[in-house]
Amino acid sequence: MIFKKVFSFILITAFIFTSVLAQFYWAAEVSQATLLEDLSQVEVAIYGIVQEKSLVERVEYLEKELVGRTLPGTITSRVKQLKEFIISGTPEDPSVIFKINASQWILEEKITSEPLIIKIENLENVLFAKISDDVLAMRAENIFSICFKEGKPLMGEVVIPAGTLVPIRFLSTLSSKKSKTGETFIFQISENVFLDNKLIIPVNSEGVGEITKAKKATLLSRPGKLEIEFKSVSALDGTSLSLILGEEAEEKNKRLYVAVGAGILGLIILSSPVGLILGALVPGKNVKIEEGTEMFLQVKSDTLVIVLVQ
Repeated sequence: MIFKKVFSFILITAFIFTSVLAQFYWAAEVSQATLLEDLSQVEVAIYGIVQEKSLVERVEYLEKELVGRTLPGTITSRVKQLKEFIISGTPEDPSVIFKINASQWILEEKITSEPLIIKIENLENVLFAKISDDVLAMRAENIFSICFKEGKPLMGEVVIPAGTLVPIRFLSTLSSKKSKTGETFIFQISENVFLDNKLIIPVNSEGVGEITKAKKATLLSRPGKLEIEFKSVSALDGTSLSLILGEEAEEKNKRLYVAVGAGILGLIILSSPVGLILGALVPGKNVKIEEGTEMFLQVKSDTLVIVLVQ
């Protein structure tokens, strides 16, 4: 009897220990995945690519580029600091991305989709006619202070509701005849998007789309087909906003089509949760979206962003 009780106790203890250990390993794997994801996000924001180095080398390289030295603390806490400094920020202490995007909008009335380092170099050339060799944080602060001489602009947080209408313009011509599956294209916000007198997406901000399928028309038989997906556009603070062709945007586009006549809107035959599918209805005819064509999309989901208060 005593043996059975002892054996049962051992089994229960082993089960608990195994469960806790499994949860510990699961949590560690999740934590590591989040760490790598956050680090990659910072690198892509700054350089446009993920660095091919060891984890420690990547973190130390970023720290030296940003502030000129390595930071104290664990790798996890240091990556968290890097992400908050470059990407997240707060209304009281805006991120580097917010500072550079706001400065670019003030100087050039647009926000491009280039990596942060390219934006900083371009703005330095505009302001100072040379590229600085200071650390990245100092360079961004110098640009921001010049663009907002009267002090830090008034900022706040706001949730962009799902379904918010976003007007866009195509910056290049797409066609089922010449475009290739997998190619990307750039589109542009055609008007400032405000929410309660707060600027959330500036005019001329650039977003990226992808051609998911392109098929040429065949003479007198198959019509051309062009499938495109709108990936995202950045809010003023750099937050990525997913865009879709929602019901309200479709209705707006239909009314616009009635007003302006033939164009992309006449080719809409099916909407999807991720983008737009277009196809010519006439055999032997290719689909073509002309440069400068405008239409409406919608924000896919509620998104918290930091904004300029006008």
